[in-house]
Amino acid sequence: VAGLSLVPHGYPKLLDPARSAAFFEESGYEPGLLWAVVVGATEVFGGLMLAAGLLTRLACIPILLFLLTAITYHWEFGFLWNNRGIEYPLFWAIVVFHFLVHGGGRYSVDAWLGREV
Repeated sequence: VAGLSLVPHGYPKLLDPARSAAFFEESGYEPGLLWAVVVGATEVFGGLMLAAGLLTRLACIPILLFLLTAITYHWEFGFLWNNRGIEYPLFWAIVVFHFLVHGGGRYSVDAWLGREV
């Protein structure tokens, strides 16, 4: 669920990176086009890897970095997500941190392959 919840946030950034680039540049992340593609790829591909439990711990690192950066952006809006606060990225950062520490678990692709990274 954690991985799949990231995918719909990422694919619009990859489908129309120029539109997303404007948001990133307004937010102080330049060059915006680079950040749109990097964040979109992290959300889509990292999210799918996390959902499948494929290279789970490695997938968690860029996702966690993205979520912690999102927290710093949303910090000025307070806690509640309905006011653009940190609630949503903080919650998912905690969930992703769990997978970073514990891996994908027994139903992951990593477990099926017999190797967790």
